[in-house]
Amino acid sequence: MNGIGRVLLSPTTRDESGAHFKTAWISILLPLIPIGRYYLQEVSSLSTGVRTTTRYHIIGRSRLVGAEVVRTYLYCWLIAPLVGAGPAALLLSQADELADSIGVFGLIALFLITLTASITLLSFGTNLARSRFFTPRTVILQDKPPTYGVK
Repeated sequence: MNGIGRVLLSPTTRDESGAHFKTAWISILLPLIPIGRYYLQEVSSLSTGVRTTTRYHIIGRSRLVGAEVVRTYLYCWLIAPLVGAGPAALLLSQADELADSIGVFGLIALFLITLTASITLLSFGTNLARSRFFTPRTVILQDKPPTYGVK
């Protein structure tokens, strides 16, 4: 809640049944520690303004995939901040000169346009990369291993 707790990230491309993998993370605003990877299917989604709650049916659990963990760290800690906020931060670093030439309201409008464009580009680029470069993997479900001597 409010950026602190467990979060499911790094969705893979959905397979023909509509299920996909997601990695569970412990997070404080940004993902910190991966704690598990689940094969799941979306059951329902409820959107209330700015908040969306999604319910999943967990089909199975998988081992963590190192490449996905590294990709999530790179995306959340480096790429998203640079692409999402970098241009707006660069614009603000030149705020005094820009305010003198285009005025304060022009600077505010330019800042909002830059921030919106950066976030849109980040969202579009993420969806494009996910659809073009991440293909669904074949899932082989296994029964739980036998527990010997345990009743």
